[in-house]
Amino acid sequence: MLAVGFGSITAMAEPAASAPVTVAESVRSADAEQYNDAQDALVKGRYDDGFAALDALATAAPDDANVAALQTFYANATADTDARAQHSARLRTLSPTLADAVDRAIAVIDDAATETIDFAPTTDGPRTAIVVLGLGLNGDGSMAPELVARLRSAVAAAERSPESPIIVTGGNPQSGITEADAMQQWLVDDGIAADRIHTETTANSTVQNAQRTTALAAEIDVENLVLATTSSHLRRAISDFEIAGADVIGAATSTPDDLPDLPALAPTARLGMTVDATKILGIPRTY
Repeated sequence: MLAVGFGSITAMAEPAASAPVTVAESVRSADAEQYNDAQDALVKGRYDDGFAALDALATAAPDDANVAALQTFYANATADTDARAQHSARLRTLSPTLADAVDRAIAVIDDAATETIDFAPTTDGPRTAIVVLGLGLNGDGSMAPELVARLRSAVAAAERSPESPIIVTGGNPQSGITEADAMQQWLVDDGIAADRIHTETTANSTVQNAQRTTALAAEIDVENLVLATTSSHLRRAISDFEIAGADVIGAATSTPDDLPDLPALAPTARLGMTVDATKILGIPRTY
């Protein structure tokens, strides 16, 4: 198995894990309504409409680096290598910093979409954390079977790495209970020591899971992560965490002899990863 650790794919320095990864430009000269219409089309996969709107924006607001960044990201998402190169070059003239960040994020997306994931990574004691991503609770605050399955995978990983801390991340309270609170209680009831568990109780999306867990990991001197989430969500989660500055070395599974089948994602199947990347870099969803 190839270990997942995308931080080494570029010579660019990693952003500090304790600081938000936000590099989008402050120049916002594009017309807000046109920008918002373009974004609305792009995040829904209506690429022809979105690209046409971005082209018009680039003509009307040639100094707006966020527009060039979106053109670069979505050209990659549609596997248009010529357009990506063209837009990336223009972005670099506007903002080398943002161009570097976009190039790095695209490289992470491409690797996360295709690499073989290590379900038995070599952990490093307390410097490796096992991270369980939350999932929406039932109205009474109870957990869905899918979330329990994530926790069972985390417990199996925790047994194989008994010095590793466990981070549970998720907000979205139901009946006054956050996802992280519910997960923490389940783990304690399952025999995990309470002082081994760290909670992040505010994240409301995978992007926020990645950003806020990466910051928490830095606070507790964790250097790399093993993710526990649903297999269909794993490639996107790895991409988000890596772009946010984490070093993901693999994934947790409760059945190491029966690993999930995770086919590589074609470029045109990476829309969600692309949308998340723009958010992590701070490119505004709307003006």
